[in-house]
Amino acid sequence: MTTSAASTFAVYGRIIDTTPLYQVVCDHCPRWLGPVTDDLDQHVRDARHHAAQHPAPPTHAWWLSGSPPPRRPSRGEEVGQVPIYRVICDECPRYTGGGCTDREQLARYIALHVAVHETNHRVLTEGSVGSVRAHQAAVEADPGRWY
Repeated sequence: MTTSAASTFAVYGRIIDTTPLYQVVCDHCPRWLGPVTDDLDQHVRDARHHAAQHPAPPTHAWWLSGSPPPRRPSRGEEVGQVPIYRVICDECPRYTGGGCTDREQLARYIALHVAVHETNHRVLTEGSVGSVRAHQAAVEADPGRWY
């Protein structure tokens, strides 16, 4: 009689940092709110795209020396923080898991790393060529890296 123990691996997600959320706001369009993003490059493109919709101010509207410079009507603001998650595995001390800002993506990354452990267990118990190939495929699919 053979018994099989349930496979449990110490793989989990942890918040390792935060990244700012940006939004474009405009004084000319008080009811308009720009898209919220954590990508600074996309945010800059959004701000420039919206600012291009407004004509340039007349030349006599420039600020006077000694006074504070006028605020741009279309500008970006930091509106919050979003956590950055990373996969942590207690059984793999040299493993650096994939990082992301989305919990669903984190769950997929965890599942990919658990698949590495499951296929490794198959290699150790079966030792077949198919199980070795499955383990290699699981390692390649895992976005984390071993150092």
